[in-house]
Amino acid sequence: NHSVAQKNITQQVYKSNNMASINTPEEVMAAEQEPGAVFLDVRGEDEVKAESLQSRPYKQAKCSLDDCSELMSKAETLMSDKNAPVIIFCRSGRRAGKAKEVLVQKGYKKV
Repeated sequence: NHSVAQKNITQQVYKSNNMASINTPEEVMAAEQEPGAVFLDVRGEDEVKAESLQSRPYKQAKCSLDDCSELMSKAETLMSDKNAPVIIFCRSGRRAGKAKEVLVQKGYKKV
């Protein structure tokens, strides 16, 4: 049973060595099996309230294309292990890409 939100949300994960993008459901499922893996929702609160990911626990910190200050200030609190995979999702994938840049700059290895 997959929720509508899960089917509509673009998921992006990047490998630590070459930062290659992982986009297929199979690749995301493999990453989520790694110890400490975190699903990170970077949509705004209104979007999350309207359509939340119900199938698994996730962390939430807003990140837009022009303002990722919330993610920047909450990252270490939400995800203390910088070596654990972080599976970022949003509506279309654009904000997830921006959030990936922020987390890589902050030292996260598998984003």
